[in-house]
Amino acid sequence: MTAVDPLVAIGRSRLLHDSVEHLAAAGHRFAAIVTAPPSPEYDVGPADFAAQADRLGCELFVVEKGGVPPEVSAAVERHGPAAAVSVNWQYVLPGPFLDLFPHGVLNLHLGNLPDYKGNATVNWSILNGENEIHANVHRMAVELDAGDVIARAPIPLDDTTYVGDVLARAQELAPDLFRQALERLAEDPTSCVVPGSTAGLRCYPRLPEDGLIDWTRPAGEVARLVRASSRPYPGAYSFLGGRRITVWRAAVSDRTDFLAVPGHVLGRGPGSTLLVACGDGALELQEVSVGEDCVEPAGLTRSIRARFSSS
Repeated sequence: MTAVDPLVAIGRSRLLHDSVEHLAAAGHRFAAIVTAPPSPEYDVGPADFAAQADRLGCELFVVEKGGVPPEVSAAVERHGPAAAVSVNWQYVLPGPFLDLFPHGVLNLHLGNLPDYKGNATVNWSILNGENEIHANVHRMAVELDAGDVIARAPIPLDDTTYVGDVLARAQELAPDLFRQALERLAEDPTSCVVPGSTAGLRCYPRLPEDGLIDWTRPAGEVARLVRASSRPYPGAYSFLGGRRITVWRAAVSDRTDFLAVPGHVLGRGPGSTLLVACGDGALELQEVSVGEDCVEPAGLTRSIRARFSSS
């Protein structure tokens, strides 16, 4: 048991599950795990956390709705944990609950704090053409994502980085970032690598319909939309001949020898790709699907009169 034990885990997802396993292997002791009912976007749910809690000899709480149930607060007060680790928790944790942890509730957040607070931070970072995003472990505050960052690691972004790549890298980084943060707090409870701030960009959620492609935009912007909307999200999309086409992968083409209305199909590109005119330049469609079926982009049409549209 270290100076920051026992711990409480709060949240959902494999990322939290793996972080708990990593911390337990490093010698940390857990008093409780607080999670929520199953969510379709996560492949780890309450049953997995129940098995984990059983192995670690700690309590399990499944919170059905917003707020902190009295039994959770009572358990925290009973065990007297020094800190909590949190990932993908969907509810606001009130100040009195945060105050129960002397070293704070340490939350994983992806974003270049103090900017990129809130929702869909990876998607917005790709859309805005950022060259990196940080995986941060920060101390939760009542204000959104305003607490001090205790540990962080950069994740490079370039014109080949998809949102799924960032999430996968964060899953690799998070467990040890939590370990680093706890070690720093054990040595110095005021440890901080980036001071917290209420200033900075607030990111709001992106909805599935935000993936609709506007072919009048430059090819670079459309490519960023594809990368920001791709798996595990619903994907960027457009319509061709009345069919909805989801674009999972695409890149800016070097072809410039054409005049065409945005959205017009320019023909086959390298391999089985399809070239489409944008407001500036052309986009190379590399992976697409029609409904649930993945198809070769070049097989979507052979007509030089074909044109993608918004409906």
